[in-house]
Amino acid sequence: MRIIVYTGKGGVGKTSIAAATAHRCADLGYRTIVMSTDAAHSLADSLDKPLGPEPVQVRDNLWAQEVNALHEMERNWGIIRDFLVEVLAWQGHNDIATEEMAVIPGTEELFSLIQIKRHHDSGKYDVIIVDAAPTGETLRLLSLPDALHWWLEKIFPTLRSVMKLARPLLSKVTNLPLANDDVFSSLEDILDRLKKVRDIISDPDTSSARIVVNLERMVIREAQRSLTYLNLFGYNVDAVMINRVLTPEMIERSPARAHVAEMQDKYRKEVTDSFAPLPLFPAPQFEHEIVGEQMLRQLGEELFGAKGDPTLFFFKGQAQQITKEGDNYIMRLKLPFATEDDVKLMQTGDDLVIEVGWYRRTIVLPTALARCTAVDAIFSGDILDIVFAAPKPVFDTSKAQPAGKRS
Repeated sequence: MRIIVYTGKGGVGKTSIAAATAHRCADLGYRTIVMSTDAAHSLADSLDKPLGPEPVQVRDNLWAQEVNALHEMERNWGIIRDFLVEVLAWQGHNDIATEEMAVIPGTEELFSLIQIKRHHDSGKYDVIIVDAAPTGETLRLLSLPDALHWWLEKIFPTLRSVMKLARPLLSKVTNLPLANDDVFSSLEDILDRLKKVRDIISDPDTSSARIVVNLERMVIREAQRSLTYLNLFGYNVDAVMINRVLTPEMIERSPARAHVAEMQDKYRKEVTDSFAPLPLFPAPQFEHEIVGEQMLRQLGEELFGAKGDPTLFFFKGQAQQITKEGDNYIMRLKLPFATEDDVKLMQTGDDLVIEVGWYRRTIVLPTALARCTAVDAIFSGDILDIVFAAPKPVFDTSKAQPAGKRS
């Protein structure tokens, strides 16, 4: 089993690259399914085939699916949503927006990822290719069960038992809707399945994410942030796909594009520096729309070569590794051929700039690190550890005095 998740900012051509990869895998004889978990589906348009919420075979060795987010939402969140709607109605919210208020933003795409577990467990496919929602936010949400681990282990069983005992008494003194065992069971089941999906996607021997970019400043910034988040939450990123690159032949045919090509050259160096040591896979800007089997096969050949195998792991490990040690965070980077004296750090807002000689790399920090301050850089072999000091609390409880004893 091999799972490849494509993510990137909306409009970069992520769906086309996912579909092209799927065709390439099918050509190599792998039983392949490509599935879109993005609420704004365009996979059917890319493949030029009608698709639905269940897998459809589109050619030999290739199936495709546009996951119905509303259906997944109903199947996974229905019992909890109905309970929340009752609570909101009790508070006086009875308009059409009540149903929307009972849904946590982002959960539609999150529940769509549960389909990965279904296909993984079925044994029907050798390769699962996921055209995911823009950026890595949905994958980040898969850390929800881990974040709630203590609550689930310690508080959840007690709360469930107390509620079961107290419900008959409370129902006599209040008409507030109270969570029953079905609500607790549904929530427990959801979190368990999401944890298993995360375990599958974060398995470095099975899965990897690939970030799709265009050579544009805003797209690159979003991709940098995605890489940091994906590494922060333990997902292996094994490649960056650079889509719609202008070639010299295109410039020769259309000299008016020369200024765009100059801009792309500048940003290509930034991509190379920012995402090292991840390999880069460029694809040219095509003169024709990338729709249908022939064009997608051509795109796949441009990306991976005539004999290239997209299922290979192009990079193993993490380009960045972030851990917490005491009150501090440690960001670990691999910087071969550098010494501690060569390194300069500069932090501005959520940007961390690392200079090693003429080499300059900008890392967009996640929220947890952007609030911290880079205070030290330590080399061990070719590994650079950057130490971030946690921010001081707004109110220092250690200096608080008992009431009545303040001077």
